[in-house]
Amino acid sequence: MVRRTHLLLALWGGFWLLTSSLMLVLLWLPLAQLHSRSTLALSGFVSLLAALILLYACRPRGWKNAKSLNKNTPPLAPELAAPLYHMVEKLGRQLGIAAPVSLYLIDNSTAYMHATRDWRGKIKNLNVGIGLPLLGTLSEAELGSVIAHEYGHFFAGKLPLGPWVYRTRLRLINAVTDIDDSAFLPEILLRRFARWFLRLSHSVSREQEFAADMLAAHGFGVIATRAALEKIHLITPMWSAYLEYELHPAIQRGARLPVYDGFRRFCKPNTKRALVQAAIHYAINRLAAEFDSHPSLAERVNALTPGAKPAYPPLADCLHLLGGEINAENLWYAQYSEQKLHGTNWDNFGTQILQPAIERAYADSWMNPAKLAFSDLPGMVRGADDLWDKIRPDQVTYLSPQGKRNYVLAALEEWATACLIYRGFNAKVSPGQAVSMERGEQVVQPAELIIAAISGTLKSAFLKQFDSSAESV
Repeated sequence: MVRRTHLLLALWGGFWLLTSSLMLVLLWLPLAQLHSRSTLALSGFVSLLAALILLYACRPRGWKNAKSLNKNTPPLAPELAAPLYHMVEKLGRQLGIAAPVSLYLIDNSTAYMHATRDWRGKIKNLNVGIGLPLLGTLSEAELGSVIAHEYGHFFAGKLPLGPWVYRTRLRLINAVTDIDDSAFLPEILLRRFARWFLRLSHSVSREQEFAADMLAAHGFGVIATRAALEKIHLITPMWSAYLEYELHPAIQRGARLPVYDGFRRFCKPNTKRALVQAAIHYAINRLAAEFDSHPSLAERVNALTPGAKPAYPPLADCLHLLGGEINAENLWYAQYSEQKLHGTNWDNFGTQILQPAIERAYADSWMNPAKLAFSDLPGMVRGADDLWDKIRPDQVTYLSPQGKRNYVLAALEEWATACLIYRGFNAKVSPGQAVSMERGEQVVQPAELIIAAISGTLKSAFLKQFDSSAESV
């Protein structure tokens, strides 16, 4: 693996040498034409366009993000996360790394390790991010194996170029993506060279993952390492959907909700709304991409235990490393310190946070429920394509026609919610499910109204009963 990595280093140099040479050649023709005739011929325009495409595809990326990594988020205070710091630092010492550690709680069901180095390449500091869901689903030994795996990317197999291989592959994948549709000969040559590099580096990246897994198994045992891999694979689709469709939207509305309680409710075997179910299904069934650096779960499990197939052991937690569930959530919410959040729970979120936010959104709008009849909803849904210019967001958007239609339909669903609030209904929110509006024994789901309107089964006469009832509320 070391020999192959050194070969990749040479090919990497060749790639950027080829890129620079191509750009110089492409720019030479238009410059020569301007110098000799003060104008550009068609060949000069074509050559200049090819050079600009190449320059754009190979632009530096990520340096700004890397430079500002965790800049606006303070690390966990060592005195508030002493057991977790002890675990990470102890692993580092066992590997001969004495650099200071800064720990961060992150949203996703993953972990990362980023080294800050001095001009000699010596590690000055390790920034370690640990996903909040990992603390709520893995045992202490399983979490330790995950952290050991991240160390393995730097030190397993004595391969310090491991992080470089990952970053280089990512940059070339981005470059290939940007020039995939180009028909210029120089870009075609560059694309083929980049794809050749990615194919050669694919095995190195996979071997790095296996080596990191082996380091984790050596420190924490095969059982814990396997369990961590299997659990992360199991919870990631659910957690990602929960984060995108439930928790983050609630936080954006100004709510501070119990994170783990919401996820437990989200994972219950109930009927989830179509958008959420589609996201989970896509994540579970996503096919491996051409340049994926990670082996499949089955391959990683088989490497740890030959002949074994993935199983899904029961979930655990190691929240004691942060002082318990409530303390862990408090530390995670600290990153939203600049945004004023109002504490509530999932049972009261609908009435305390969601309803006031929706009422404010439509109070000064042409869609104010006090002025626009609820019975107009079927016609508005049928004419959704014509409503884009009246409902579109203020910021610039580049949505497709179907994307615009989906945006308008989502706005109409929220307006239907506002109409029901105006008529005395209260919102009930259950993570993963569609919002229900309740008034006494009446229960209405705005999402079902939109579906019925699209199918043509929702009639204005049905909605007029709500218009007439508004006068008595």
